[in-house]
Amino acid sequence: MVKVSVIVPIYNVEEYINKCVDSILNQTFKEFELILVDDGSTDNSGNICDTYKSIDDRVHVIHKNNGGLSDARNFGIEAATGEFLYFIDGDDFIHEDTLESMYNSIMKTNSDIAICNMVRYYGETDTEKFYNPVEKMKVLNDNYRFETLKQPSVCNKMFKAILFKNIKFPLKKYYEDTFIYHELLFNARRVVLTGKDSYYYRSRRGSIISGGYNKKYFDFIEAVYLRALFLDKNNIHSYADEAYLHLYSSLAIAYKNTEVDEAEVKSLLEKSKVRYNEIFKRIIRDSHFSIKQKIRFFILRYNPKLHCKIY
Repeated sequence: MVKVSVIVPIYNVEEYINKCVDSILNQTFKEFELILVDDGSTDNSGNICDTYKSIDDRVHVIHKNNGGLSDARNFGIEAATGEFLYFIDGDDFIHEDTLESMYNSIMKTNSDIAICNMVRYYGETDTEKFYNPVEKMKVLNDNYRFETLKQPSVCNKMFKAILFKNIKFPLKKYYEDTFIYHELLFNARRVVLTGKDSYYYRSRRGSIISGGYNKKYFDFIEAVYLRALFLDKNNIHSYADEAYLHLYSSLAIAYKNTEVDEAEVKSLLEKSKVRYNEIFKRIIRDSHFSIKQKIRFFILRYNPKLHCKIY
């Protein structure tokens, strides 16, 4: 068994794949396998993957019909033989000591998850940290590990593979990491933050996610709703409260920014409203929320148009 399985979903990233794969193969840490999952690419990405396989026996390639990011990651998990899993998106790249620093941090602290800092990469001389970076190693024990719910991306994390035993990425969903990260944390005992800037997330200044408050955004609302229910059910109440607040604010944003002329969007908004109504009594009775907060909850529940005007 290798120590780390690196899983990279590939879909039409021929422009970036070499920088991604080279950053992995040139790691100071050597005891890993690289699983490239070609998710039905229509450009030259699949051929590039096969070339890497032919020159480095650590590389394994899976060619499959297009099923989306979650499906590709799930295929990678099934094929992985490592004790730990590390995910990288095909247009991103990592620092040369990423695997070594994360693996060593886990071993040193007996943790189940290691988290490095993420860096937005706009160009060789244009980068910025994001996702609550830390400057030195920090260990999160007990429920403090749920502090990392604020950065649910799986791409800057190394996981014990056993954490995924009964967990799969959801198919045909956006915000797929938000759907499952709370469950992975629940299965873990300890999390270590490495304090190192290791994962480079390729970005473009001024870019806007198309339909951000339309169909994609409702997947995020569903993911937060499921997170809140899961944490509440498992008696992690303080972080469940945060999730309920997040659900409220997300639905309020959706009401205020969504164009509801399209029938499908109307339907999605209605489903989100039903989810909010299901947890309304729970949050209204919660003593941790202030009177002002409860007034907001109440108005959104019974008069969302008025809520949009006031807030």
